Amino acid sequence: MSNARTGKIARAPFEVRTQVNRMLRDGMPAVAVMTYLATQGIPGVNEQNVTNWRDGGYQDWLGQQCRLDEMAAKREFAMEIVKQNQGSQLHEATLHLAASQLYEALTDFDIGSLKELLADKPENYANIVNSLAKLSKGALELNKYKDQVREQKAKIEAALGAAKTKGGLTQDTLKQIEDAAAML
Repeated sequence: MSNARTGKIARAPFEVRTQVNRMLRDGMPAVAVMTYLATQGIPGVNEQNVTNWRDGGYQDWLGQQCRLDEMAAKREFAMEIVKQNQGSQLHEATLHLAASQLYEALTDFDIGSLKELLADKPENYANIVNSLAKLSKGALELNKYKDQVREQKAKIEAALGAAKTKGGLTQDTLKQIEDAAAML
């Protein structure tokens, strides 16, 4: 059984329905909507049709617009995190984003809702714990990688410093630098 709306406005083309929704959003009266629809080749729409659409299809449209706005805001937020961490790799920016989203979820945390969710679907507890563990593991691996980069960079700088005092790069010094770079 289909949940598609079947009223006069629901059967109008997408562009026309979108314009009707904008008109309703902007507070236009039903008579203005009926006049617009008549100019679009959809005659016979009455005030009750507009009211029905306002209570149904228009509410659906508002919900979709809200979801689209939320998704756009999250995309912008993700781009801002990446921009703020330009020196970071994609995996590091992803960890920042995941941590930020987790923080956002925790700020709106409702223990009652969590208890209801876990009572209805106890398998979600494992998912929550697994997600937190993965986030922690990722952050730990990232820190280990950063430490390794610092260590290898220090070895390279030491080898270069020694080469300057000894009069230039030797094959042995080049090998040390290559080995340190290969560890990254």
